Amino acid sequence: MSLSAMILASAGIAAGVTALIVVLGVMGGLQQGYIDSILEISSFHLRVTLERDCPPETLQAIRSLPGISSALQFREAHLLATGPSGSTLTLNVRAMPMNSERDDPSLVKALGLSLEAPLPRHDALILGKEATAYLGVDPGAEVELLGMSQNAEEGVVPIKARMRTGASFSSGYYEFDSGLGFVPLEDGSPLAGAFSSASPTIGIKLKNRFDDYRAAAAIAKLLPEGAVILSWRDYNRSFFGALRTEKAMMMLLISLIFIVVGINIFHAMRRVIASKMADIAVLKACGATDRDIRLIFVAEGLAVGLAGAAAGSALGLILCANINAILEILAGALRAIAGAFAALGLGSGSGDYRLFSPSYFYIDKIPVSISAPELLFIAGTAIASTVLAAFSAASKVSEAKPSEVFRNE
Repeated sequence: MSLSAMILASAGIAAGVTALIVVLGVMGGLQQGYIDSILEISSFHLRVTLERDCPPETLQAIRSLPGISSALQFREAHLLATGPSGSTLTLNVRAMPMNSERDDPSLVKALGLSLEAPLPRHDALILGKEATAYLGVDPGAEVELLGMSQNAEEGVVPIKARMRTGASFSSGYYEFDSGLGFVPLEDGSPLAGAFSSASPTIGIKLKNRFDDYRAAAAIAKLLPEGAVILSWRDYNRSFFGALRTEKAMMMLLISLIFIVVGINIFHAMRRVIASKMADIAVLKACGATDRDIRLIFVAEGLAVGLAGAAAGSALGLILCANINAILEILAGALRAIAGAFAALGLGSGSGDYRLFSPSYFYIDKIPVSISAPELLFIAGTAIASTVLAAFSAASKVSEAKPSEVFRNE
């Protein structure tokens, strides 16, 4: 290929690598944020469901096992919350023992609360910021909670209580911020009856979440009969499976650009080989084999792939590292343009010009996360597409017959 054709092909590969790195980086950042929130707040790494409350000594023995980061016992129930304005909201309320922030500090951090603040608060309901906004309550305001209790003697008994709200939390995950609440697990609490029929649960976090099967086997030896241990892999199987499928499909779709560039390289090299038949025949007459000549074109394809993959990887990583700053610059440029039109009387010039505005998206900034294996896979796919294209095109060198070329000359 000519130099201009090689530069153009490398630019195509670089564009594909850059696009794939940025898209997968943003997607990976969003997915990792969801996964971290779910594991830290909801599913934990291991969930143990018990038939009765776990004795304190057993809970302490679990915490002392190797690889265990924290173990917290709680109960959960669905309650109906009514705000001062009459708006209602279904909440998943978790009843926890006092001073739970010491047993599971990572939960407090994931909720965006102060590590020094108690969790739960005594005689207070802690809600997410979206729930407090929907119910129209401020810290200190009262919320009416409705639930049900079931026992063998009285059957289903309605539970009604009023609790003041404490400071709200912001986890960054809408489902939790809009539908999760925390209350103290106390015998004298007006809501104690709502949790009496709920099974006690121990939420366990590991230092390495992929060590769940070994840890589950060790924990099972300490638990009473009837306890059920569920790993985060099983608890979130459908959701995490959907995330993996989403990423795989996105990689497949964006990788099509490598196929397009590879086809262009294939046809470009076929034209070059067709125009160089006389030169190829001379090389063969001098003793070069088809394999030797084919390697020349394969090396050219490899050079194109390496150059494109290197440039695309560097540009993609730079964009990923500065994507929020770049978007802020673009938003500032749009505001400046809008202001210029407003000065001419062609608009108000006000408005939110951010591409991912919190007014429409539940994020404050775009998270980015891309792993080294993903980066190597992208670069390797780009290089492989050019090498395969060059190898396929180079098969035409076998058509060059020195005797026929020299006879025609």
